[in-house]
Amino acid sequence: MVRLSQRLLVVFASAVLFVSACTAENVEGKNDLASEQAQDSALEVDELGLCDQVAAGYIIQVNDGDFEVCPMAATYQASTGSLTSAPSTSADFGLSVYGVGATQSGTTLNHPASGASDGKHLAVADRFNNRVLIFATLPTGPAEPDVVVGQPNFTDTTPGSGMADLNWPGAVEMTPDGKLLIADTENGRILVYRSVPTENGAEADFAIDFAGMGDAEGWPWGIWSDGTNLVVTDTRRGAILVWDSFPLDGNSRPTFTSKPQGVGTPRNITSDGTNFLIGDENGSQAECWGEALGNRNRQSHIWVNRLPIGDPDGCIWDWYQGDVGPDGLIALAAGGQDAHYWPDFPSDNQTAMSKFQTGAEMSGPPPEGDQPGPASPGEPPTPGDPQPGDPQPQNPSQPSAQSEVRNTVALMSTTSHSYLGGDGGDVVITEEAIYFIEYNGNRVTGWTSLPDDVVGKVPDFSVFDADPDVSTLLRDGFIQNPVLVNANGALVATSDYDRRIYMWNEAPGEDGAGADYIYLTGFPAWDNTFADGTLIIAGRDSLAIWENFAPGDLPTSVYRGSLGSVVLSDLKGVAYDGTYLAISDGQTNTVSVFEGLPDESGEPVRSYSIQGPGRLDMKDGVLVIAPKEGAAVLTADIKAGGSPQTLPIRANLPQQAKFLPFGFAVADTSFHRVQLWDSLADAQAGKEPASIIGGEIGDRPQTTADGLYFPASVEVVAGNLYVGEFKFSNRILAYGG
Repeated sequence: MVRLSQRLLVVFASAVLFVSACTAENVEGKNDLASEQAQDSALEVDELGLCDQVAAGYIIQVNDGDFEVCPMAATYQASTGSLTSAPSTSADFGLSVYGVGATQSGTTLNHPASGASDGKHLAVADRFNNRVLIFATLPTGPAEPDVVVGQPNFTDTTPGSGMADLNWPGAVEMTPDGKLLIADTENGRILVYRSVPTENGAEADFAIDFAGMGDAEGWPWGIWSDGTNLVVTDTRRGAILVWDSFPLDGNSRPTFTSKPQGVGTPRNITSDGTNFLIGDENGSQAECWGEALGNRNRQSHIWVNRLPIGDPDGCIWDWYQGDVGPDGLIALAAGGQDAHYWPDFPSDNQTAMSKFQTGAEMSGPPPEGDQPGPASPGEPPTPGDPQPGDPQPQNPSQPSAQSEVRNTVALMSTTSHSYLGGDGGDVVITEEAIYFIEYNGNRVTGWTSLPDDVVGKVPDFSVFDADPDVSTLLRDGFIQNPVLVNANGALVATSDYDRRIYMWNEAPGEDGAGADYIYLTGFPAWDNTFADGTLIIAGRDSLAIWENFAPGDLPTSVYRGSLGSVVLSDLKGVAYDGTYLAISDGQTNTVSVFEGLPDESGEPVRSYSIQGPGRLDMKDGVLVIAPKEGAAVLTADIKAGGSPQTLPIRANLPQQAKFLPFGFAVADTSFHRVQLWDSLADAQAGKEPASIIGGEIGDRPQTTADGLYFPASVEVVAGNLYVGEFKFSNRILAYGG
């Protein structure tokens, strides 16, 4: 058991080491000026206290098992009343957003996923905002886009399916002859503009609709074209589509469609026009070129000197996305925080091993955490990869002085930058600048050239915010993977990806209300629970407990590695009803139940063997178990004994099942809906839900007031049902009576 005090912090940023075989001249002294600006920014960071850095949006991580808490200067209107029956199915407002269907401006990004240039313009696919932003000239500093595609203006984010609309764009491409192409992923189509739009909300000239090709569930993710050939990945189907002449209209069909051996869920496409590299989250080639990773399913498949038709010629380890210029290939890795450089396009083991990168690997928040994969209407999707690392129990450390914290931050800020890719991300190489589309960093940073000496290299500029190290998502209170719990009238949201806890003293009642407290946690909390004044969070190998909880308090105790004879290795669920405590472990495939709050010697009174258990909830000794994988929600009566029973409901990777004041709910994640029953007994009896929030089975997800995208957590506080979305959306929607 570890008792808590303040801890030493480190900034989640990599020490920089980069070797280049190429030389390039500075562009009119811009590198020198940018270096001075970066040093000035670092000095400003050095002057900030810890909580000021948190409020400013710097990515800060505490040591494993440790906690820090920061009070925020939040002001908001509190929700009033009591929700005693199923709420409206249209959201009244949202947290972790600027507004339902709204953002602040053209510079407020939400997960930029791809970039492209024709040498004159820069286009950025702003994925969660359902839009593409276009700069009429290539920016080399903070700038506002000139045109928005997919929305009528720079503040609307509502998805749509018209010829001027977008729904979760996965990629953007610009051809040398001036065409603009968008992979409109959740609409299952490619939008084609014969010339770059000059007005907001312009309609596409035509759409290549996958449904028209007999692929109703098509999920185009990556796109590449040189103006003659067109290559598109259909990620859900594991297919690669190739046109050997550019389509003239929406009736054009691919010349070749293949599902290559060893390719699982093909994503972004990188090419020099001759060779092709396609990233893959679930590749299965037996061996790849270069140095192997722990996660052998992350591969980038390569076709040498030919279009990507048929089986690839090889692969390199990790899933990359980037661009090829005259000096080589530059790419971001889905699972990393560095920019990677090859002087030559990797086409064999020797060229693959010539890779250089900007920094060394560091521990930190996983790029996407344990999260669901793309939904499939018929079958549960493949779950995300396990989180890396094998944490060990850690002894408590001594508190650190605030001056030491500031010095650490200043040192790392002046010598490093984390190029945060993720489930999107890209590199765009132009004669004017090299752009890094940092999906998880929520920013576009850049170099004005590829210098010959980049040891300690930081970006020369940032496009959407002046500070290249700030995450505007963190600054503006956006939460990735929020899991919600009512803590005696306070709303609490834990985030495994952010390694943070957000606490509101009261149930917030308006758009974008900031939390009263932000906690930095030393482990990624996957689940939480509250009963009888006790808050508990669980994740990986750790269990943190707040007895007599009040917002702003540090936990009373933290257990790491074990609880009695039970090994804590990969905690995916926790539930407490004041009498029993239950925890689920995804590595050991067990659910252990203790009587009361155990200590180091406590032993479980029940143990259930369950394949892939996930989040838990409990009321009066009745335990409900959502799956980490699969579709089955289980129930177990702890007092009566017996084996867990499967609920006779239809769901697709439900990430949470929960007791509510007015009944029982299932967050039906990959069917993009929340099912509500008047009671658990009704669900056990196989009755239809009394209410459903979200779409029908088979509907495409929609980030609208009456639509959902990967809902994974539900909770009632005061007058609202709050629903937290996961991985491919970061909204918390509030539904009133």
